[in-house]
Amino acid sequence: MTDLPARICAEMSSLDFVDHSYPMLSNWGVRDQDVLVHSLGCSAWNKLGSDLGFMAVTECPVPMTHGADIRSDSTWFNRSQRTPDVLIEFERFDGTDRGQKKLDEKLCNLLEASMRWGNVPSVLILSAWSKGVVSAPDKEVFLQRCRQGFKSSVGAQVPAIRNTAVLFSRFIFDIERSGVLLLKQIRCERLL
Repeated sequence: MTDLPARICAEMSSLDFVDHSYPMLSNWGVRDQDVLVHSLGCSAWNKLGSDLGFMAVTECPVPMTHGADIRSDSTWFNRSQRTPDVLIEFERFDGTDRGQKKLDEKLCNLLEASMRWGNVPSVLILSAWSKGVVSAPDKEVFLQRCRQGFKSSVGAQVPAIRNTAVLFSRFIFDIERSGVLLLKQIRCERLL
């Protein structure tokens, strides 16, 4: 598949895809209740993976080589190779330092999951959603994490990313008078 990261960004940055596949996000409106936005976001990522020819799985556990349980929100398996090509984490971001820390934790999950899959995924996607106007996450923190690696909570060394594209996506919702959220914009960019 030619330039998969660019194709993913092009498809997911267009609200047409979401309007057609999950109109609750962009046309009908969705309440911020329990994990509904998370479920819809993961479903949208899975639908895109399926549309692009992958077998997409939600909450797919990664191999347990270091004792910590990690399940990627969406994992896209290459049908011919039978290996994961794309790993995605979809997380709420509220613009706070705590929110930044949570996104960094999700990026760490992606990096460790990639390592546990034998570094076969070609694309990792950190996808954040926010409601209303919030400050942008500090992407430099993400870049440093990808370039330097880290030590996991159980002491495993997770190396720097090599030969893997890292995308950062933002789902930006407006809050309507009725209190429902409407997806107004999706941004997607390549970090590495």
